[in-house]
Amino acid sequence: MIVAIVYRDVSRVYYFNDDFQWLQSARTFTPVKLLHIEQYNHFYRPVIEVYFFIGRKLFGCDPLSFHVASVAVHVINSALLFCFARALTKNGVVAGMAALLFAVHPGYVQAVVWVAAITDLLPGTWYLLALWMYWLFLQGRGRVFYGISLAAFVTCLFTHESSATLLPMMVALEAFTTMVSVDGRFRLTPIATLARRYAPFVVALAVYLAIEYDVNSRSYLITEGHYQLGWHAVPHALDYIITLFMGPHNVVTRVLTAAVVATLILLGTPRVRFLVVWILLTVAPTSFFTWDNSSRYLYLPTAGFAMLLAEGLFGLRQLLRSRLAPPVAWIVTGSLTLAIATQFAISASKGPKEFGELTRPYRRFVSAVRRANPAPVEGDVVRVDPENAYGVPELYLDPAAEVATCGPDVHVIVR
Repeated sequence: MIVAIVYRDVSRVYYFNDDFQWLQSARTFTPVKLLHIEQYNHFYRPVIEVYFFIGRKLFGCDPLSFHVASVAVHVINSALLFCFARALTKNGVVAGMAALLFAVHPGYVQAVVWVAAITDLLPGTWYLLALWMYWLFLQGRGRVFYGISLAAFVTCLFTHESSATLLPMMVALEAFTTMVSVDGRFRLTPIATLARRYAPFVVALAVYLAIEYDVNSRSYLITEGHYQLGWHAVPHALDYIITLFMGPHNVVTRVLTAAVVATLILLGTPRVRFLVVWILLTVAPTSFFTWDNSSRYLYLPTAGFAMLLAEGLFGLRQLLRSRLAPPVAWIVTGSLTLAIATQFAISASKGPKEFGELTRPYRRFVSAVRRANPAPVEGDVVRVDPENAYGVPELYLDPAAEVATCGPDVHVIVR
């Protein structure tokens, strides 16, 4: 209900940029295409291709249906975060706080309101499911949970490149929770046990990385230098973290953020250390872009941040209990949690309207295409006035024209 309220204005949002390319390619998609890896020169995301193929079969080119689907996936992810956090902490209150703070966080709003950003939402689904199932397996719940975790892991890999951090995250989960004793010392698990446990995941990751290396070596992101290793990733990562707590982006805040992160890693409890590692690992892949940060990439980091913030708020409650009556401690902590969640929700609720403004040129352009050629046939040429094409990059003219009537491919000439 809270998510529905925050994102109620997605009904007024149209498609934007990459949405048209995904929908256009979905019209001619066939499963056989996925076997021809040599034809890919940008990304290899089979699950996303299947998602848009099924979506177009079910919804046609209706934007509202795709927006509702994105919001629904976000609701599912919030529920998965609650389940994982409850299993990890064995505390429903902490899990509820984490799920609430994650569900309404304003940092990643673009991931929910932009249809093409399902590339950030769906990986979150498999990521959280894999970690939850793997944790239950570590708790002795049986190999069925191991199998589900492995299946979610493989699905996550073929959804988005950032899923390459999932295996290190699983190792961190085990290291900081089951291998650490009360006094903070590591209890070594036999190497043979770890090798058997992680071997299927390592093999799956190795196969996936080989495919991605082949595909991405042809990507303009690599060939034109938009994604590369370098120290530029450090300020980018710090700025992502600063966005999580809605702080000012300046040198002082970056230094303080780095100091807090280091302190939590050195002095935090094992679970706190794991959650800090969660944030750092999930922020890392997108920090190497040479252009400005993109808010939609904060989706997975926000999940770790929400759990870390809930952990801190519950720790505050424990501290207050030693000085105040238990009901008062609960009231103070609950009020603070609700205040933060309310502030998050108010900021997040502005996102759909703001993003909707970006889609206005496309809505105008699509209306013009429909008027010019309401019943196109394959290969038709559609002429559109410059004022109706204003604000739409040339790259998206033809895909948007195809989506306009949800019909055959056409060519647009602006005159």
